Amino acid sequence: MPAPDELTSDDLLRVAFDLLDAAERRRSSAHLRRALSTAYYAMFHCLARVSADRLLGPSRTVPDRAAWLHVDRALQHRHAKNQCLKSGTIEARPGNIQQFAARFAALQDLRHRADYDPAAALEYVAARQSVESAAESIRLFKEASEAEQAAFAAWVLLAARKS
Repeated sequence: MPAPDELTSDDLLRVAFDLLDAAERRRSSAHLRRALSTAYYAMFHCLARVSADRLLGPSRTVPDRAAWLHVDRALQHRHAKNQCLKSGTIEARPGNIQQFAARFAALQDLRHRADYDPAAALEYVAARQSVESAAESIRLFKEASEAEQAAFAAWVLLAARKS
């Protein structure tokens, strides 16, 4: 359980759904864009937190908070996405991790469109489906065994040494 003031993936998902509601009421593209971006960051923060928790222990119990933060902050967007798309990395994982990996990669692409393409046409229904899918993927990822989460964390955090 995180400390009361720590940002969690659940907090970010609530914000993403609030932004979707605002987008629907106001017919606002900006709210849709922020909802998609926030849903991606919910997945990103989930993966970063789980990685640190599995490698060092839960943040509230680990004696070296600086080391825990170092692992939490070590997750790199591009490397994590590339690992999520590598068939050899993902096919050996259980279905809930595979689903998380696929949604993570897809939502990162969607976030880039939402954040960096001012002409991107975003639809409310598709955005809501993406946010709901992110929420479901996070739920399933958290249900994976700690050993599977740790193995996946190793794949997305660590770069292979070039021989």
